[in-house]
Amino acid sequence: MENKVVITIVLYRTNFSQTPSYNLLKNYIVEKKSVYLLLYDNSDKAQDNELFDQENVCYIHDETNPGLAKAYNAGNRYLTEVKGDIMLLLDQDTLLDERYLEKLLCMSLDIAIGAYVPIVSSHGRQISPVFSDKYIGRQSELPTSGSYSKMIMSINSGTALPKETLKSIGMFNLDFPLDFLDHWLFWKIYQLHKKVCVLDYHLEHDLSVLDYRRVNSQRYESIIRAETLFYQKYDQDKLLVHRKHLFLRTIKQFLRVKNRKIWRRTFLEYRSLMKGK
Repeated sequence: MENKVVITIVLYRTNFSQTPSYNLLKNYIVEKKSVYLLLYDNSDKAQDNELFDQENVCYIHDETNPGLAKAYNAGNRYLTEVKGDIMLLLDQDTLLDERYLEKLLCMSLDIAIGAYVPIVSSHGRQISPVFSDKYIGRQSELPTSGSYSKMIMSINSGTALPKETLKSIGMFNLDFPLDFLDHWLFWKIYQLHKKVCVLDYHLEHDLSVLDYRRVNSQRYESIIRAETLFYQKYDQDKLLVHRKHLFLRTIKQFLRVKNRKIWRRTFLEYRSLMKGK
């Protein structure tokens, strides 16, 4: 018997039919009774699509653009409503591998596993998952396929969460509406003494925040606020390293990033943490 998989996708100013996984999802939604889709649309205007009339599709438009956490909570409620087994988080920019989806549908779920994740690459290099027992940076170690008790962080997109994990978490943390929600999620899974299973499937995802030269000041403000909150309130053992990292990041941004507001904002955050130490 197949698992019931609820795929939760958050859209923002993107037509669903133009997303890279659209054709694959369309086939599964029409042909598979065990695949459900929740689309949470944060765009200014609502959109329409032939799939929205399908029984196993739920479309929600929210022009307030609350980010990811509220959308994932809606996905969690939908999973409960349809008595689903797994919620798959998927970004609008991620190309879903059909073999990965088939694996989620047919595999036996292990109560010890808090999350199943694929190996995700962006522009030719693996970005997820990474070991997070130490402060995450460019030198972080990258796990291969297997189950791990060590701290691991994976990006939201591609992460598959069993219903038991979702019950234990309760709800996604609204302190992190967008940025660092993935860090909090996997920190929480580790606190629950659950393992993370890295599956030998590969997804492609365009992660623009890897390059500060492509991030505008408003988005960077969201990132750095969430980053500090995470280390101050949750993964507190790494706060000292985070503070040092901010100073080094300031120097690199001063030398490499044209937008001068970026390095100034990083230095301001560093000074703020130094005063509060």
